[in-house]
Amino acid sequence: MAAVENKRELTSTFNLGLRSISSPGSTSASEVFLQKAEPSIRSMIEEVCAPGSDKAMLVIHRGPAQGSRFLLDTNTVSIGRSPESDVFLDDVTVSRKHAHIERLKGEFSITDSHSLNGTYVNSISVTTQVLRMGDEIQIGKFHALFFGNSHIKNLGDK
Repeated sequence: MAAVENKRELTSTFNLGLRSISSPGSTSASEVFLQKAEPSIRSMIEEVCAPGSDKAMLVIHRGPAQGSRFLLDTNTVSIGRSPESDVFLDDVTVSRKHAHIERLKGEFSITDSHSLNGTYVNSISVTTQVLRMGDEIQIGKFHALFFGNSHIKNLGDK
């Protein structure tokens, strides 16, 4: 029997299993990351999160490229599988032009660019979402922590 050629192959990401539920007294992913991070990385994040700073940082904490850091210091940062993206995430679960982060009046927000697999903030699918200190962003197989906007939410706040 001859194999059937698939002219248009699509790849999707599905998350199967239980997601953690945040409860009072539980430690967030960003707090765990900071506790384990080297002093030089903690220092870098503290500088980015200092009051008056107009910068932020994404740190890949799970998935491919774990440990990668991306400084967000412009008004628009593109995220995608395209090598021209400011945040280049090289995996088929990421669309070429997956999402972008915009800085407006001291706040950072992420907007999905009609990607195939969607953009998630704290395990919730979003079209556009203002980012807060410690938010976890999932794009394809990549899980990143957002560090910035410390004046909006401190790490200890729920």
